[in-house]
Amino acid sequence: MTEKRPVDTSLFEALRSTDRDTRDSAAAALVEAGKIVVPALIEALGDGNRDYRDLIVWVLVEIGKPAVRELLAGFDTESHVRRAAIAETLGTIAAPQAATRLIAAMKDEESEVRESASWALVRIGQSAIAPLITALADPSRFVRKGAAWALAGIGEPAVKQLAAALPERDAEVRSLLVDTLVQIREGSTGPLVELLAHDDPSVRQLAAGALGRVNEPEAIEPLAALLLDGDRAVRRTAIDALALFDRNAFEALDSALAQKDEELRDAVMMTLGLMGRAATSFLVEKLDSPEADIRRRMARTLGIIRDGSALARLIDALTDPDITVRDSAAWALGELQDPRSLGPLLAALKDPSMPPQYSLSAWALVKYNPDTVLPRVIESLRDDSPWVRWRCALTLGLLRDTRGVAPLTDALGDPDLEVRRRVIASLGEIGERSAIEPLKRMLIEDVSDDWILLKQTISKIQNRRHSGSMQGVVADYQIETGNQSNGNQTVPH
Repeated sequence: MTEKRPVDTSLFEALRSTDRDTRDSAAAALVEAGKIVVPALIEALGDGNRDYRDLIVWVLVEIGKPAVRELLAGFDTESHVRRAAIAETLGTIAAPQAATRLIAAMKDEESEVRESASWALVRIGQSAIAPLITALADPSRFVRKGAAWALAGIGEPAVKQLAAALPERDAEVRSLLVDTLVQIREGSTGPLVELLAHDDPSVRQLAAGALGRVNEPEAIEPLAALLLDGDRAVRRTAIDALALFDRNAFEALDSALAQKDEELRDAVMMTLGLMGRAATSFLVEKLDSPEADIRRRMARTLGIIRDGSALARLIDALTDPDITVRDSAAWALGELQDPRSLGPLLAALKDPSMPPQYSLSAWALVKYNPDTVLPRVIESLRDDSPWVRWRCALTLGLLRDTRGVAPLTDALGDPDLEVRRRVIASLGEIGERSAIEPLKRMLIEDVSDDWILLKQTISKIQNRRHSGSMQGVVADYQIETGNQSNGNQTVPH
């Protein structure tokens, strides 16, 4: 057995000197002494003076690999200052055999030790990647957090192994893997794109979400292809991801629209809607598409975005040759709620070529000031076109303004059956109890084609809460029983 030589303690004292040459000479002598001084150097790592510890670390790093074994053993010390310095030293040496022990140190009760261990693993680099990925599943949140931080610090060299590990891990670890790949970003797009073809939809979904966050243009086309994925959650994540690319995704979205696939076009609409005002110029441009279905979808999406800069173009779309485009433009103008569109919307309400099922102009007008809308709608309730009268009755019902009750009551005698039915339903929507008597009168007159709807509407109004005032209660009672001031009248129920 080799006899240990005593350590020259004066060298350690010289490291504290204020003279730089003295410190440098002492440090060089300790390096030259090599392995024999390692235990004393490790002991000195617990010193309270940071500058002194930094010199000790430098000496140990210069000694290098011969110091690693004893440094690893030194982790058992009770001094957290020493444990942190040991971690720092091992990282600077970049000793691969220290990775496992450093990962264990990331659950140390002292944050200084945990941070030093994470930093050390970054310095170790490539050889620490596999154990760090395993550590992402550690029960200790400190270890998981430190491992993710270290992998992000290692950066691009860790990307392939991180991506390869994604399908094999549970949901919690997958989330950490994805977050780490996004944080690294550099070099992660390719491996993530490859995962878009994985058999497991949850893997495809995670990869799609990560690609949106990384936001590299080369991911756009693969994400656009995912809009037809068989899994709904994957499609939705691809939509969200593409929306993050804003204008960069327009070319791919335009190509998707050209495929004339209903589901794909729905997905494109959702994507553009999520983009918000960044998509307005593209949407306005596509309002000139030769295909009515695209024009309709673009008009609807402009309504979702609510960008006032599209107002003039949407007003123009109210005269589109296609009914569905005009209807969608009306709805979009209702969402914009710009007073300048009120006149065009009222004109659209009176469009005699629009069948009742295309009545979004009525829904749009509800968004505007009823004091302005009501007189025009009431006037049009006498229009020659039954379709116009039907939409006007619908509008009054949607407005739920009691000023609409009298003109609707007058319209109960409309010659068109569908208009009469719409008038009855709108009176039910307003819920004004003064409408009960004329509705019951229609029952007396045995209008058999409206009988069921009449009964349902009367019941709906009767079941509404009373106004709460005594006059209102008396009036409600008189209407329901037929006991008016001009005599008693029995009304069938």
